[in-house]
Order: sequence, then C-alpha cells, then structure tokens
Amino acid sequence: MRKWKKGAGLFTALAVVLSFSLSASASDIGALQEKKRQTGEKKKEAEGVLSRLETEQSNIATAIQELDEAVAEFNDQIDELEAEKLSLQDDIAVKEDELADAKVAEQDQYEAMKKRIQYAYENGDYNYLDTIFTSASVADMVNAAEYESQIYKYDTDMLDDLIQIKTDIADKEEQLRKDLAEVEDIEEDVQESKEAVEIMIEGKEKQMQNYRASIGEYEDVVAQLAAAEAELDDQIAAAERAAAEAAAAAAAATGIPTTIYYTGGTFQWPVSTGGVITSRFGPRWGTVHRGLDIGCPMGTPILAGEAGTVIAAGYHYSMGNYVLIDHGGGVCTVYMHNSELLVSVGQVVARAQVISLAGSTGDSTGPHCHFGLRINGTYIDPEPYLAH
Repeated sequence: MRKWKKGAGLFTALAVVLSFSLSASASDIGALQEKKRQTGEKKKEAEGVLSRLETEQSNIATAIQELDEAVAEFNDQIDELEAEKLSLQDDIAVKEDELADAKVAEQDQYEAMKKRIQYAYENGDYNYLDTIFTSASVADMVNAAEYESQIYKYDTDMLDDLIQIKTDIADKEEQLRKDLAEVEDIEEDVQESKEAVEIMIEGKEKQMQNYRASIGEYEDVVAQLAAAEAELDDQIAAAERAAAEAAAAAAAATGIPTTIYYTGGTFQWPVSTGGVITSRFGPRWGTVHRGLDIGCPMGTPILAGEAGTVIAAGYHYSMGNYVLIDHGGGVCTVYMHNSELLVSVGQVVARAQVISLAGSTGDSTGPHCHFGLRINGTYIDPEPYLAH
C-alpha cells in the first residue's frame, strides 16, 4: 500500500518561501551533480590514458620477452658454433699430426728406396745381364728378375701411396681450415646480431621505465579523481538529507506538507512498452551493477516509478543522460542512458509520468533503461520493489 501526503494550499506567502527553499536545495544538488559529472569526465579521460599506457607497457613487455628469447637463441647458436669450432680445431690438429707423420713416412720411404737403388747401382747386382749370367738356371733367372721387379714396384707403390696420403691429408686440413673460417664468420655475424638485439632490449627497458613512471602518475590522478568523486557522492547524499530534513522541519513548524513522502509499496515499471531485462543488480564484469537494465527500442517513453521531485537531470560520462527523483523518506530512483530528458531539476512529477526517452548514452552497449533505487544513499536491488 502507498500513503501520500500532499501540500495544502494554505498560507500562500509561506508556501512560496518554502517552495523557494526546496528549489534552492534541488539547485545545490544539481550543482554538485554537475561537478561530479565534470570530475567523472576527467577521471574517465585519465583512465583512458592510463589504459593506453598500460597497453603500451604490455606491448613493450611482450617485445622485451621476444627479444630476450632472440638473445637466448643467439646464445645457443654461439654455443653451438663454439663447439663446432673446437671440434674443427681438434680435427685440424689431428690432420696436422697425420700430415707430419705422412711427410716423415714419405721421406723415410724415399730414403730407403734411394739407398736400394744406390746399392744396386754401386754393386752392379741388379741389372738384367748380371741376373741372366749369374743365374744357375732359367728358373733362378726368372725368380731373380721377378724379385727385382717386385722390389721396384713395392718402392714406387709405397711412395705413390704416401704422396697421395699426404695430399689427401693436406686437402682435408685445408677444407677444415676453410670450415673453421666460415664458422668464425657466422659466429661473428651472430654475435653482432646478439649485440644489436641487446641494444634494442636496453632501449625497450628504458621505455618500460618511462611507462612505469607515467602509469604511476596517472594511477595517482585516477585515485585522486576517484576520491573526489566519492567525496562528491557524500556531498550529494548530504544535500539530499539536508533537503529532506529542511522540508520535514518546515512541515513540522507550519503544519503544511511541502513534499511527497514514500511510505512503501511497489514502483511503476519504468519502460512504457515493457522491454526485456538484460542485466540484473549485482556483480558484473569485476564490479557491482547498481541497478536493473531493461532493453527497449530507442526513443521508448520512460516513466517515473512514483511521484516525487526531480533533484538531478543532466549528463554524466557513465550514466549518460539521467534523471534522479526524490520520493521522500530517503528514497530516490534514477533513470540512466536516456536519449532525451523531458523534466528538469525542481520539477514535481507524478507516478507513471513520462520523464525521458530511452537511449544509449554514456557507458552503454545498446538502447535500454537503467533503473536504480537508492534508500538512504545506498543502492539496493530494485527488482523486488517493481510492479511487473
């Protein structure tokens, strides 16, 4: 049930004075709301800058991470190249030893062959005539000639093999040295690339320090503006209480009611066409949604939940075009995101009176009416108080 007390038409002069007092209170609240709107806009702008700075900082952090990974890859490549260099140097050392041994063996074989040739020449033992005349038989002659031929073939084959081995070792050593030079060139390139990336990391880290400093500054700005906004909320609530107390005191002193007092009952559903509930009161997106969102077409008439006095009507960066109605008894309703406002501060409205047209102003993702309910300055879930 709802009980209403309406202002009497007595004591005209006194009523005019009281009306002026209430209008002044509503004007004070409107001024505070405007100041809060401006503070809110500054806070939103600072939050936008802070968000961009945080995004840039995140991008830089990602870039630094990628550069660090590149440096790690370069270090791995350098380690692999160092290992390959050591292996090549070991192979070169082995080949140098093998080449030295082959040179010694070649020289030894050459010297031995020279000695046999010299001995045969000096003693005249190894010529075909001597072989023929000194042989006891044809078989001995054949055997001696064969032996001489085998010795000569052995010497020349051994010498040829040693020369080939020495050549192969020298070629292999030369190839290893070329491979080593190539690996050293690659390592030099990798080292230069690593140093270039490290310079980039140093620059990025300086950028990160600058962004951290800027973010810290804007966090302080946002905190200060948030504190100012909270202070303005307290001032608005205090102004609402003062207006109610002044009206109650005036009514008590004169016996003339000066406003409407809400004493219970359901509120009028605010969307004239019904609409669809799209979001309820409570936790949402990491914050608290302080009202009921009712989706409806753009321009849908929005109705006052109950009779009362408009104590704020204007624009807020988050609420968009909004109307705040005081129903007395510490009860206020708020209607946000309107495309157009049809009432003004200080105006007395009736229950179900059209006060605005639905829209999507402020922080909104589509046309709807955000209906909020404040009791003694605190937002509560309005759905149980609405007549469906």
